[in-house]
Amino acid sequence: MFKKHFTRLMIVIVFILIQATIKAQEFPIVVGSDSTFSGGATYDGQNFLVAILGDSLSSDNITAQLVAPSGNLIGARIPLGATGVFPGAASIFDGTNYFLNWYDFDGNLKGQFIDTSGNLVGASINIATGLSTARAGLSNMAFSDSTYLAIFVKTNNILYGQRISKTGNLIGSQILISSNLAREISIAYDGTNYLVDWVEDIPDQSDKDIYGQFVSKDGVLVGSNFVIDNGPYYSDNPTSIAFDGTRYLLAYHETPNSQSNFVVWTLMGRFITTSGMIQETITICDSTEYPNIPFVAYDGNNYFITWTQFSNESLMGRFFDTSGVPIDTPFVLFGPLDNKIPMGGAGFGGDQYLVVATRVDSNLTDGDVYGRFIQPITGVEDEIISGKSMLSQNFPNPFNPSTTIKFSIQNDSKIELSIHNIKGQKIRTLAKSEFSKGYHSIVWNGVDASNKPVSSGIYFYKLNVNGKSGAVKKCLLLK
Repeated sequence: MFKKHFTRLMIVIVFILIQATIKAQEFPIVVGSDSTFSGGATYDGQNFLVAILGDSLSSDNITAQLVAPSGNLIGARIPLGATGVFPGAASIFDGTNYFLNWYDFDGNLKGQFIDTSGNLVGASINIATGLSTARAGLSNMAFSDSTYLAIFVKTNNILYGQRISKTGNLIGSQILISSNLAREISIAYDGTNYLVDWVEDIPDQSDKDIYGQFVSKDGVLVGSNFVIDNGPYYSDNPTSIAFDGTRYLLAYHETPNSQSNFVVWTLMGRFITTSGMIQETITICDSTEYPNIPFVAYDGNNYFITWTQFSNESLMGRFFDTSGVPIDTPFVLFGPLDNKIPMGGAGFGGDQYLVVATRVDSNLTDGDVYGRFIQPITGVEDEIISGKSMLSQNFPNPFNPSTTIKFSIQNDSKIELSIHNIKGQKIRTLAKSEFSKGYHSIVWNGVDASNKPVSSGIYFYKLNVNGKSGAVKKCLLLK
């Protein structure tokens, strides 16, 4: 939360300028005639690694790219000397190295370590064989404090797991996880156990339920398979799961409003405790927007969920608190370009998200990979100015094209509400007059004092009461 005095505002501004890490504009990661695809990013404490399927030699080649917090690409693309099935590799960071995992065309789950400088560490390893590659998916591995757990569906459609050390050695035998047929798998770790979830695969049946199973970091099943969602609706599509320090949030598809001739999805979220208790259910995006493919991330304060929305052919984002209450309205992260629709996910680190989107055609080919940094929402509570006067966080935030700023004052007062850029320069005065006591709201439409639209980025809004410097908050404009 920002301090009350303008001098402290300047300290905050200087600090942000030193960081120079917030980039609201999208930037290309891999754009060209080759067909590429990526679904997210991983942070190592300094930089991000983006796993990419495809290069100029083959659309099946597994590669990776380091990206700095400034948005600059670090070095050349990293070839792994391997090929994989769509959607390619996912990456994890274990405190020392990145570990990428992917399915090859022979039904093997492969892995490769990469150090933080982008060098391959050792040769690729074979994690499991005899796997179904029909719906390989991403997010099929999680890391505890010492070992990895990879999960995979074999050709018999049963879900298994395999523990792996940080040096790449397989630990013990494969773990039988599901007692029924599985697909659309995801996994997260809570500090004690892993939670693995999957959609039950019932051939020629539309009522597919979602199940879960806890697995200890030692590879032992904790309890038995349990039902996460067994409603009457079709749920056969990718899932995503994250842990917030207390509970898990699972994002999944359902079809309560499906039409007879095609499937219309609603994106749902369900909270799960570390003991397996099923709690609140939330709607992430309803079927009127034709949403698909949710991705859930957590930043230490709130969840950030992305999804591809076919009503506007865009990759959308929205913040939710740990109770499942939306903090803002859904906003566009990436729009369509050259008849290509974006899809992707986000990785959090260094106090910001790197959202990675692949714009692809209707055949999921001819893909181009882009990135965009998004600042998490913090300090959404009101900031006290003096007495019982308060300045609230703008809503929505991030915003485009306009946002509402609310404040309250205890007594009739002279108010000045102004907008400042990241250099601390006042660019617009929204109000400068007498206001009666009570609650007030003012809309900023993203223009400066000359009514010219301002560019995407961070801005500050400052409220002075009776000539005294008051509270300051920041907002993010995305275009």
